[in-house]
Amino acid sequence: MSLLKRKKKDESPEGSGEAEAVAKPTKGERMGQAKDLSVHHGTQGAIDVAGWVDSRVNATGIFTAMMSRHVPKGTNWFYTLGSATMFIFAMQAITGVFLSMYYTPSATQAYASITHLTNDVFMGEFVRGMHKWGASLMIILIFLHMARTFFFGAYKYPRELNWVIGVVLLILTTVMGLTGYLLPFDQRSFWATIVANNITASGPVVGPYLADFLRAGPDFSATTLSRFYALHMMVVPGLMAALIGAHLFFVVKLGTTAPPWVRAPRPKGARPSESVTAGVASEDLEEVPVNGAAAAAVTEADPPVDEANAAEAEAVEATEAEETESATATEEPAAEAATEEAEEEPPTDGEVSS
Repeated sequence: MSLLKRKKKDESPEGSGEAEAVAKPTKGERMGQAKDLSVHHGTQGAIDVAGWVDSRVNATGIFTAMMSRHVPKGTNWFYTLGSATMFIFAMQAITGVFLSMYYTPSATQAYASITHLTNDVFMGEFVRGMHKWGASLMIILIFLHMARTFFFGAYKYPRELNWVIGVVLLILTTVMGLTGYLLPFDQRSFWATIVANNITASGPVVGPYLADFLRAGPDFSATTLSRFYALHMMVVPGLMAALIGAHLFFVVKLGTTAPPWVRAPRPKGARPSESVTAGVASEDLEEVPVNGAAAAAVTEADPPVDEANAAEAEAVEATEAEETESATATEEPAAEAATEEAEEEPPTDGEVSS
């Protein structure tokens, strides 16, 4: 006997042992209950998995720090240049992966593979166009982003290291464009790369060695194309991804700067700043006035000289007046007592005979 029927039997007023008929759920209700139960367990399972992952990587804290950070007043569209540059970098990485599926880094087959990709592959021309024009757009955006950072003064303390990382990212972006320009291996890209490599070789000290490293030897050859492809596909993107992560970390940690035309609000309870001349302490323990607060404290502690002299003169006059009054009050009772004694004293013999 089920618990439900047993409970009904126990609650029966007659106690005859006969259970009341229990209404059974219909098939639709049972299906709905089973569906709700499966959704509940599925949601609970997803929550458990997310909690298990979050307890080990603290993804919630990282996401909250990135998406819920304070943004200074006056933020405008200039502040989206960095995000736009990162978006173009992600687009370049995705389209580059699809292009590498059809590209052959060979001096004899590179141009043919590019032609096949452009003319025969479904949406190949569209993907290649996105990759080609995205490279130019990324260079433009990163220059605009660095110009905004410079003119807004965002390179100053404590963001100097982030500025250095941005400069390195700019150099890597130009290297990315140079190494990718040779990959079609047509007449234009071939001779343009030779000119760029000769310019690199004209640099002082390290210029010739860097040019030999890029050429993979004294002259251009099939190995040059393989080296440019390796740098373009693996080395430079890996370095850029790591530096972009460090760049974002410092942006989240240090925050962003307000535009130069927006003044930062004064903290509550702070006195307005004043420009005063630094003073010299006249005593060993006296505080030297170097800012508005110290000057105000000195002003409150030591009044001006004229006011001090006037107050001192008033105090001296009041003291002299009190001393005069006390002396006068002491002499008057003494004179009255002497007069009274003289009146009460009896006359002498001489005074009587006269």
